[in-house]
Amino acid sequence: MSGIISYGVYFPKYRLKAQEVVDVWKNAQPSVLKKMGYIERAVCGPDQDTITLAVEACQIAIERCNVRPDQINALFFGSGTSPYASKAASTVVCDALGLRRDVMSYDLQFSGKSGTSAIITAKAYVDAGMAEYALAIGVDTMSVHIPAGHVLESGASCGAAAFIIGREGVIAEINGIQSYQQDQADYFRVEGERYLQVGSGIIGYISSWGLSDNVVPNAKAYFEKTNCGPDDFEACALQQNSFIMPMMISGPLKLNVFETVLNNILTSHIGHLGAASALVALANILDDQEPELRILTLSYGEGAGSDILDITTTDAIKDYDVGDTAVFDMFERKEYVDYATAQKFERKYSRPQMIHGFI
Repeated sequence: MSGIISYGVYFPKYRLKAQEVVDVWKNAQPSVLKKMGYIERAVCGPDQDTITLAVEACQIAIERCNVRPDQINALFFGSGTSPYASKAASTVVCDALGLRRDVMSYDLQFSGKSGTSAIITAKAYVDAGMAEYALAIGVDTMSVHIPAGHVLESGASCGAAAFIIGREGVIAEINGIQSYQQDQADYFRVEGERYLQVGSGIIGYISSWGLSDNVVPNAKAYFEKTNCGPDDFEACALQQNSFIMPMMISGPLKLNVFETVLNNILTSHIGHLGAASALVALANILDDQEPELRILTLSYGEGAGSDILDITTTDAIKDYDVGDTAVFDMFERKEYVDYATAQKFERKYSRPQMIHGFI
């Protein structure tokens, strides 16, 4: 059975305290930040974007295993915030990693479930014999695409997760997959616009309408189809744009919050990661290197629906060496910046053209 051979995560080193945004804009009460689970988030450096973050995560995944770059036959770049409107980002990643010219590579844009959709596509290619090893990437720079002064700016973050899928040396088998979708524009960004628009509420009941209509029926249908239930999973990696999002999923699905969910809600450490959200939570579970662990991964993409990955770790995970690049190790590689510096790095300041020297 095909599954995960290796994986890696990466976040920019710069961090911004959520309270700094509120101190400038006076746009939220402390209770709102607490409900959202926003404490600090990553800041995209002036020379970083989804492509550079993806390359870093992929390099970690490759270095952790015995798969050579020339053995990777396919690469799928899942992101809703590619730096290009039409040009492929996946081809740039392939070149940066030194992959073969005849590799199959595609950009996938499914909002917050772009990363899990990349894994599903990679698994399909491996299962069909079209690739020996396939790289699946979930990456977003939400921080760059939330406007200054918006309440979500306190938590909008950036990061990448990369997974190598294959048949040999599998550390986590992918037992099953399922998708569910309908057109509901919780967030959206139209052609020519830089910033995401919020099509529904941020906290409270209305913020869960997409979850209720996509994630919950997706999981319930999967439980019924596979004759399993929430008690069959020892860990859950859920979409976590905010702290309350996994809570809204857990209740209707009767997931054991204290035993399977809470330990893998990472919003307070890194913020809202978009397409990397559920995958970073999955990587954090795999970091524990516990064999025979069944994991429910549930992603959600605004206007794109939900993906399920039913995963079980194998005995091989005990010998998998994450070194000093585990998720929490990467969380701690940080340097705090103030709000003005974050605005400058993420190019939210407008600057007049310099005609005569410095101004």
